[in-house]
Amino acid sequence: MNTITKSIAHIDTETHPCFVRLRDQAGFEILNEDNLEAFLDLEGLKMAVFADDPNARKETMDIVVIAPELKKAFGNTLSQGVLADFMVARAIAARWGLRSMPAVALFRNREFLGAVQGLQTWDDYCQKLVSIMQKPQSTPRVIALKSEAF
Repeated sequence: MNTITKSIAHIDTETHPCFVRLRDQAGFEILNEDNLEAFLDLEGLKMAVFADDPNARKETMDIVVIAPELKKAFGNTLSQGVLADFMVARAIAARWGLRSMPAVALFRNREFLGAVQGLQTWDDYCQKLVSIMQKPQSTPRVIALKSEAF
């Protein structure tokens, strides 16, 4: 790949129109370790989007386009939408057992309700997110422990 092709292929998340729309028009903030607790402390139902660097995983561009539409579809139901900083997204998502990226997670106050992992059809996103929103309790987290043979 020559330098011209390489510079064209590189996605700058500060200036790319999809990321600008996500932040400026849809109001998504960037989530990182510094503001995670403040995000969780916000009242109401909120959405966090976890994805990889778009230069490493092109699926990220899909979720960057889909996330504002999901937020818009749920109208005033969601109080906040955030996109996890790509450098820490996997580490933050792992706290709630999320392994497949991209993932759209819902929280009510500090409580993790559940997430839709991997790319989905529009109908699947809507159906699964509505189902998660209607849960009276959060999804239990399962931690697998490996026992050592003695």
